[in-house]
Amino acid sequence: ERLLHLSRAESGASLSRQPFALVTLAGLVAQEFWREDEARARLDLRIPSSEVKMALGDVDALAIALRNLIENALRYGGGKQVVLEVMEPCTLAVRDFGPGVSAEQLQTLHQRHVRHSADRAGYGLGLSIVHTIVDKHDAQLELYSPPPGASSGLEARIVLQPAD
Repeated sequence: ERLLHLSRAESGASLSRQPFALVTLAGLVAQEFWREDEARARLDLRIPSSEVKMALGDVDALAIALRNLIENALRYGGGKQVVLEVMEPCTLAVRDFGPGVSAEQLQTLHQRHVRHSADRAGYGLGLSIVHTIVDKHDAQLELYSPPPGASSGLEARIVLQPAD
């Protein structure tokens, strides 16, 4: 399934560029995770109190990217809280407060088949898929370890183009 997502993302052929609400996308993806008891207990959704600008992109592809980020945070976040946050102007952030990664590891996380943990099964495609989807949107994937203002963890931000 992940190879199929990567292949579709790399082709970019079916990506639409439509205005959409980041808060709606974040809410829909969070609700998918909240169906599971563990994720419901650990995943928080934070949205700004003011109206957020509409973003431009393919909602389905960005939902795949967001799911991958949340799955990684839940898997590698050391059992700690995970935050999905909609930030101004057009940013989606997924933050965990687990062990995080070193500066060297942070530079290679988005590469295909790169995994920095042997604890769990996987092919090292999750962040590669996210990076590809973000790149096809002419957007930015920003990775921080630890997240700004935190002492540990990892934060991934998808910074999208506003729909003006």
